[in-house]
Amino acid sequence: MTPLFLAPALLAGLLASASASAAAQAAVIELDGIGLSRDVPCNGQAVNISGNGNRIQLTGDCGAVEVYGSDHQVSLQRAAALTVSGAENSVQAEAVGSLSVDTNRNRVRTAIVAGAEPAVVEVSGAEHELELRFDAPAQVSVEGADNQLLWQGQEPHFAVGGVDQRIERKP
Repeated sequence: MTPLFLAPALLAGLLASASASAAAQAAVIELDGIGLSRDVPCNGQAVNISGNGNRIQLTGDCGAVEVYGSDHQVSLQRAAALTVSGAENSVQAEAVGSLSVDTNRNRVRTAIVAGAEPAVVEVSGAEHELELRFDAPAQVSVEGADNQLLWQGQEPHFAVGGVDQRIERKP
């Protein structure tokens, strides 16, 4: 009879272990500091980068990637979403599902991909430089001042406000 009573306990232990593993995998990767230089595999996780002057390379598929602070250099393969906020950050990505850029003088280069719904790109603030390739339908909102968006690929739907915005299709 003992084996029958151990089976539920063993099953419960395995389920708890699997739940802990899933929770660890879902945890956000936090990279905060000054002058960090790191290569980090995403493994589907969300990533938050903050501080100043960090050099971060993300590999694999990432969840939402958020870059806050200033003077970061970030490269990544793929992200479900990318948010860049702060000043003078530079981000290069192979592809992202959505993009938000704000504050001042950030540079972003990536392809925009979408799922069932059009991708959303939101730009606000001033003096950003974006180079985007649209591989799927997208809605692009540009606000603020002196932003530059060079784009190619499938033409997105644009909503533009603010002053001195430069939006050009790249040959």
